[in-house]
Amino acid sequence: MRKFKVKINSQEFVVEVEEIGVENAISVVPRPKIGHFEPRQEKYEDKTKQNSVPSSDKNSVVAQLPGTIVRVLKNEGDIVDANEPVIILEAMKMENEVVAPGKGKIKKIYVKEGQKVAKGDLLFEIE
Repeated sequence: MRKFKVKINSQEFVVEVEEIGVENAISVVPRPKIGHFEPRQEKYEDKTKQNSVPSSDKNSVVAQLPGTIVRVLKNEGDIVDANEPVIILEAMKMENEVVAPGKGKIKKIYVKEGQKVAKGDLLFEIE
């Protein structure tokens, strides 16, 4: 047995280590450096592109990130207040509320539960 002094997070410890034969030794191989990589982009069906609109229209609500529609909480014709949840969008394993931008009546809902959407796809309109 050999004794060693080990310092971990500025605390010192005295440890005893038994030396074993070379045949039982473990070799440590350094990990290679990871270079630049591009994150994998999920592919969504292109049929939703027809629903894409510029985000400048204040009465149109678009997806801010790609995901799946989990729930549609309101129906066409419903009256909503500002910041009232209309749709639940799951993105990156989190459920996100998509809210009404202002008080009004839901003119049209363009998505249904279970549908995958891409960033910028039109979700609903308010009048």
